[in-house]
Amino acid sequence: MTQETDQPRIVGIPLFDHTTLLDFAGATQVFAFAPGFQPVWLAKNLDPVPTSEGVTVNPQHTFDDHPDIDILFVPGGAGPSIASCMTDTGYQEFIKRTAATASWTGSVCNGAFILAAAGELDGCTNLTTYWSLVDLLDEFPNLSVDRNHYDRCSIDMDRKRFTGGGVSASIDLALELVKIISGRESAELASLLIQYSPNPSVDSGDPNRMNDSKRVAAIVERQQSALIEPVTTAVRGFLGTS
Repeated sequence: MTQETDQPRIVGIPLFDHTTLLDFAGATQVFAFAPGFQPVWLAKNLDPVPTSEGVTVNPQHTFDDHPDIDILFVPGGAGPSIASCMTDTGYQEFIKRTAATASWTGSVCNGAFILAAAGELDGCTNLTTYWSLVDLLDEFPNLSVDRNHYDRCSIDMDRKRFTGGGVSASIDLALELVKIISGRESAELASLLIQYSPNPSVDSGDPNRMNDSKRVAAIVERQQSALIEPVTTAVRGFLGTS
C-alpha cells in the first residue's frame, strides 16, 4: 500500500520520564531519513525528559500544542513509568484523542501496555512487546499475542495498528511502516542512509535463540523488581484481577 502526499507525515512520539532512549531514537532516525516523514517528540510540557539511560532529551511540542499527527508511535520505558502512564489521565487522554484522528497508531517495546490501557489495541491479534512481558500483555481480554514467538514487529493492516518488540526493534518497526505507507523504495533509501545492515557479533537477542534456558531465567529474575513486577501490578490492578 503506497500513499502519496505533498506534506510530510507527522510521526508523533509522546515521551515520559524514564522512557527508553533507543525506543524512540531508533525510530526517529528512520523517519527523519525516509522521504515524506517528519518525527516530532512531545511531552506534557517542554521540560527536558530523563530517559532510562540517564540522559535527557528535549521535546519539541506539548500534548496541547502540536502539529496534526498522522502516525502515533508510543515508546516503552522503565517499569514504574509504564505503570504510571497506564493510569495517567493527561497521557491517556492524549493517546485516545490522537489515536482517534491518526492514520496509524502503535507502540514499540512495553509501550504496548500504555496503548492497551487506552483500549487502542482492542480487537488486535498477534501483538508483540518486550520478550519477558509477552505473556503479561496477553492478559488483556480484548487482544491477543503470539506467546511462542518474539516478533520484531507486528502490523494489523485492517485496524492500522502496529506493535514492536523491545528497544532495538524500533528501527525494524519504523522501516516496516515506511515500506507499507510509502513503498519499498523509500524504506530501502532510509535503510541505506542510516547504514542499517545488521550483522551482530552475537545473535542472542531473541530468547528462542539463546539456547540457554538458565541464563534466560536468570535475566528474567533480574528484571523482576524494576520491570516485570511494576507492570504486572499495574496490569492486574487495571483489569481488577490482582
